[in-house]
This record gives sequence, C-alpha cells and structure tokens, in this order.
Amino acid sequence: MRIGRHMPTNSRLVKAAEMAQQIGCNAIQIFASNPTGWTPPADDLEGDALFASAAQACGLDPIVIHAPYLINLGSPDEVNWQKSIALLTWTLRRGARLGAKYVIFHTGSHRGSGVEAGIARIAQGITRVLSETPAEVMLLLENDVGAGNSLGGKFAQLAAVLDLLPEYQNRLGVCLDTAHLWGYGYDISSAETTLNVLQQFVDMIDPQRLKVIHLNDTEKALGSHRDVHARLGEGIIGEDGLRTLLQDPRIDHAAVLMETPIKTDENNKEDWEADIEQIARAKSLMCEQNAL
Repeated sequence: MRIGRHMPTNSRLVKAAEMAQQIGCNAIQIFASNPTGWTPPADDLEGDALFASAAQACGLDPIVIHAPYLINLGSPDEVNWQKSIALLTWTLRRGARLGAKYVIFHTGSHRGSGVEAGIARIAQGITRVLSETPAEVMLLLENDVGAGNSLGGKFAQLAAVLDLLPEYQNRLGVCLDTAHLWGYGYDISSAETTLNVLQQFVDMIDPQRLKVIHLNDTEKALGSHRDVHARLGEGIIGEDGLRTLLQDPRIDHAAVLMETPIKTDENNKEDWEADIEQIARAKSLMCEQNAL
C-alpha cells in the first residue's frame, strides 16, 4: 500500500510535493482549484509541469486530485448540473497536466428528486465528463455520510452508478473514506464488524475498483451523518477496525490518503512533526512490522 495525505498548496505546488516526501509520504492528494468555488484559476501549464516533475522526483505515486465540494452531478437543477459537469471536466483535464492518476468527487444530492432519479443523473453527468477528458485520469466516486438527500452513502448506490456505466469500467472506480463509513452507520470499530462491512462492499463492488482509502478518524457518533475528520488516535473509531481494513488482502492494492486536520502551533504555522507521527501511525496500522 502507498501512503500519503492531502497537502495544502497555497499556490506552491512544488513545495507541497517536497513537504509530502519529507513527512514520509509516497503518495499525495491536492486540490486543483478552490474547493468551495465555481471558477477555476487560469491555466498555468509551466507550473503544472513543474509539479508533475517534482512529484515524480519525490516518489509520489499516485497523485490524486480532490474535486471541489460544490460539484453535484445528482442535481435536478439544470444550471447547477451543467456547472458541475463543466467544473469536473476542467478538474480531470488539469489533473492530467499535473500527472494525476485519480480525481475523487462527491456524487452529490438528488435534492428531493429521489434516489433513482439522482443516480441516473449522476451516470449521465459522468458520461459527459469522461467522454471529454483524458483517458489516463480515472474518476473515483467517494462514499458519503448520508445526510439529507445526499447520495453515495450506501454501497448499493455506488454500485448502481457503476452498473449503469459498464463502458467506463477502466475509468471509473471508488474511494472509501473511513470517517464517512462511520458517519453513515457502517461500524468499523472492531475486527469482526469491519470484516462484515468489507464483505458487504465486495458483495456489491469488485474490490479491484477500490483505488483510494481516505484514512480519517472522527469524534462524531456512529450513524450521525456528520462529516467531521479527526487525527488518528483522537477520534472514536479505534485502531482495531482500521487495522483490519488496511491489512485485508482484498484491498491492499489501494492507496491510503489521510485527510486529517493539520496541527498548528501558537503562530498558526503547520506542525509537520505531528504529521510525521501521524504518517508513522498509519504505517503501523497498514503493516505491523512498521509499528512505532
């Protein structure tokens, strides 16, 4: 398994790649644009190429892009749906320039139109996006905490989207977020319950389509439908279940990326020493011989 984390860039992409290597990562996730904005930045072909070269030099593979949160391919609103398609298309195109292997996105909400209609809408949107983007970048559907009318919390909903798009089997996969699993109500606190959850997943989705695991703890209750991440060891999921998940041979091909909050000092400066410990802790869960 490859291990990395979501890195802030602050418009300094090369520095982000170098820092990821310094804290023990061999994979990386970044945003390609403002995660809460519709308007992407102007193209910077030279800067993108420099990042791709730096990431390769730092041994970061895969490079993963997280799409903006505003994207909602399940929306029944035509304007919002078209804007979502345009922004996700742009994200995959920039991802190719950045050397990314995967772009991860939240499937969105049906906004009252119903689950079946929302899933059909997502599949239509994905078809538009993948037909207009580079083949080397794979699109990953991320599971959700299941609040309100959101889609993708149930494994069955993710499977339904994949099943509607057999022609894109090689370009469409899945990302599982541990905090989202917990928030939806999938109990991954112990070895026994985690194996049960994992079996539910592989019964519906080919485990080879799982490409990324977002490794996050949370302080929110099981089934709370709250999406709040915590650092490893500072939440309530517990290590037994996470260890079982990460060491299961059916999914040991997936990259593990942490999206945990970055600790800061009294001057609001990133405390990367704390993240070195977090990466080491994640490695200990993945493989016992790397234990602290």
